[in-house]
Amino acid sequence: MNAIILAAGLGSRLKELTKNKHKALFEIDGIPNIERTIKFLNKSGVFDIYIVTGYLAENFKFLEEKYNIKLLHNELYKKYNNAYSLKVALEHFGDSFLIDADVVLLKNIFTKYNYSRYYTTTRKKSDKKEWVVKTHNNRIIGIEISNEVAPSLLGMSFFNKEDANIIKEQILNLPISFFEDSKLYYDNIIIKNLNKINIQNEYIENKFVGEIDDKTDLEEIQQKLKGLKCDI
Repeated sequence: MNAIILAAGLGSRLKELTKNKHKALFEIDGIPNIERTIKFLNKSGVFDIYIVTGYLAENFKFLEEKYNIKLLHNELYKKYNNAYSLKVALEHFGDSFLIDADVVLLKNIFTKYNYSRYYTTTRKKSDKKEWVVKTHNNRIIGIEISNEVAPSLLGMSFFNKEDANIIKEQILNLPISFFEDSKLYYDNIIIKNLNKINIQNEYIENKFVGEIDDKTDLEEIQQKLKGLKCDI
């Protein structure tokens, strides 16, 4: 079992805040966010961790020695979407947690069950569109992009080897045009293959999670921290 953290993105919505520091290293309760994720993984027995870097890749070098993680560099992060970052780590994908680096965990939600799952949460009503899941007996059978207040993708998942192999085959056969389309993500590949894989919905209360996408998100995380004691 391993973890792949995707941290290649520019974080452009945060503008000047990400000029010299990658958003994955913004401190949450005094600890850089990506370190929080690594610590939670380690506490759950996951030590084989790969971080795919791109923008400000040098920011992550200290993690190699501190946590014995492996850095994989996506040289084409400016040109291609995040599906290409997954492709960079593809040889390690299987029995893997797949984590967007801007996901903020305010408690340890990692479990070692061997079924594939998307972690979801219900965000408060806003104009932002999210990836809302449709389920049958807790199996995810569809995902729609909408602003419906309902469980939507958190930016974290787990794929066992069987399901990962199906996704890997699809990625290896994608045309370059897929990676060049900034409106597409690795999740689009998974959506197209929901009939071939068995992926469950792992719901997490929103008070325990957040994301670093814009300044409003950072303010919301600070509010959540006030009501929580996070043992990390």
